[in-house]
Amino acid sequence: MLKKLEYSVQSCKIDQLNNLYAVKKGEVLKLDADGKEVSRYSNKLIGEGVQIDVTNPMKVLVYSPDQMKLITLDSRLGEMNETINFFESGYEQVSLVATSYNNALWVYDPINFQLIRLSSKLEELSRSLNIAQHLRVNLFPTDVVEINSKVYLTDPDHGVFEFDVFGNYLRKIPIKGIEKLVISDQRLFYFKEGIVEALNLKDSSVEMLKIDQCAKNNFFVNRNRVAVTLPKSINIYQAKG
Repeated sequence: MLKKLEYSVQSCKIDQLNNLYAVKKGEVLKLDADGKEVSRYSNKLIGEGVQIDVTNPMKVLVYSPDQMKLITLDSRLGEMNETINFFESGYEQVSLVATSYNNALWVYDPINFQLIRLSSKLEELSRSLNIAQHLRVNLFPTDVVEINSKVYLTDPDHGVFEFDVFGNYLRKIPIKGIEKLVISDQRLFYFKEGIVEALNLKDSSVEMLKIDQCAKNNFFVNRNRVAVTLPKSINIYQAKG
């Protein structure tokens, strides 16, 4: 274990620079690679179901599905622009939001079962087919992420669905039970029967990681580190493999 950070938080993520973002009710904390708190953002919109995307450390997304409001933060966790209200922008419901390339966004519309790519001005750039209809499944996705020119959407009951950056369906990864997507270095990480497994997205090989006190939905991985969220601390480990 590299570090044990004495924080009680709901969840955490690590960006590509090894900065750690910890989420607790009403707040997002940013800690540097040495575990030192460098900034803090407070907002009553940050509740239990809040989503945070740290794919771009210069543009961190904080989304409240209940309020349908998206906050964009800079590297110091200062608000970059006005809060986006998707309901006021004409969307009946948006359950998931993720960073996309060229300063764009992915949103998931659970009414029409579609992934929609939007520009920074909320102009529609592309839209998937009705995924539930196309795949003939009852779809209730819980997370979405774009990485390495692919978009991944997970439904714990069905598996992980892969799309290209235009929203075209490519394939299904038949691993069920994944609520939060953890993808790094071409590997999909997930908790199974007491251990963390990593599926290589190129050759489908699987490796096992032994991480102390790891459990479903309490860990995040980047190329260098693993963060495990516990009731009273965040444990940081060196990523292997």
